[in-house]
Amino acid sequence: MEVDAEVLVPRAQAQPVGGAFAESAADALVAEARRRRASHIHLETGPAGCVIRLRIAGQLTEPRHHPLDEALAATLRAAPGVSVLALGQGERIVLRLDGGERRERALEAIGMSRGLIDALLPALRRGGLVLVAGPEGSGRSTTIATLLGHFAGSPRHIAAIGTLPVDGVTRIEGLAGAAAVRAALEQDPDVIALDRLDGREAAAAAAEAAEEGHLVLAAIDAPDAVSAIRRMRDWRVEPFRLASTIAATLAQRLVRRLCPDCRRPVQANGSVSALLGFDSGAIVYAPVGCESCEGSGFAGQTGVFEAIVADGAIRRLINDGGDEAILARHAFLRAPNLGSAARALVREGLTTPDEAVRISRG
Repeated sequence: MEVDAEVLVPRAQAQPVGGAFAESAADALVAEARRRRASHIHLETGPAGCVIRLRIAGQLTEPRHHPLDEALAATLRAAPGVSVLALGQGERIVLRLDGGERRERALEAIGMSRGLIDALLPALRRGGLVLVAGPEGSGRSTTIATLLGHFAGSPRHIAAIGTLPVDGVTRIEGLAGAAAVRAALEQDPDVIALDRLDGREAAAAAAEAAEEGHLVLAAIDAPDAVSAIRRMRDWRVEPFRLASTIAATLAQRLVRRLCPDCRRPVQANGSVSALLGFDSGAIVYAPVGCESCEGSGFAGQTGVFEAIVADGAIRRLINDGGDEAILARHAFLRAPNLGSAARALVREGLTTPDEAVRISRG
């Protein structure tokens, strides 16, 4: 059995340090292994300490020597998919990692970029409040279900509220909003997922659940990631509570995906180039129609995403009541917003300029 590198250590094992939950040594080691695409973690213990090596691309890395960490050894020893061999006064612990690659492919399949996935997954590990914004029909429920699928095979207990398309969870039936969140909390879940926050009471209950250490994934009616934060403010969630619990805010839209078998390169016309900020005569792709796409020129839809992953600066801005322009300036300094993400899909030949213009205009 392979172990999920994202959820090796249950939330309850995190130790409070200075009023916040600190990442354990095991969390840090598994996170490093995942970042480096390791297939195995090797831990050898003995009277002199412990030695850690990772298997990357088939080769073991150079040994790293550390003082003996009994908590680290115990956590790895208890994980599924582990092999333990006695070695005189110590032992060798070998943990096979799934690495989350299969589940990461599912996130890529709905349109998330590699950079977004790498930024988002640590936020999921830490827990807190994750808002998924967009209008009805923008694919929010599919995104939440795909994020929940990232925990498949893990020991995490998930409670789902509403009609989220996901199996293997505890469903809260017959209740909605704050009452459903409170009912979910009685089941002591690691993760609570809501198909829609429907008002002030539900927003406050979701923030309180996140404050208690649960990961809360919730869809919210808002046009973009910054507006989702504004909506929580409008619902009078206390600034300190929102700042301390927010882990990430996603926003998304759906665009039509060009058929890869028949799309054709064309020069972008002047008005489109101006609207999208392309150089005059830039090469883009247009639909044609073929047997593969039944003459439509398109092959389904893909998501366009923007994300605000909370850091110290974002939390301070939320706590201090920073306006939306300042939040956006910091959040999208190095990450794409919806408009620039849509333009990138045009440049990659995945969608048309008209679709990107639609997204850019909101």
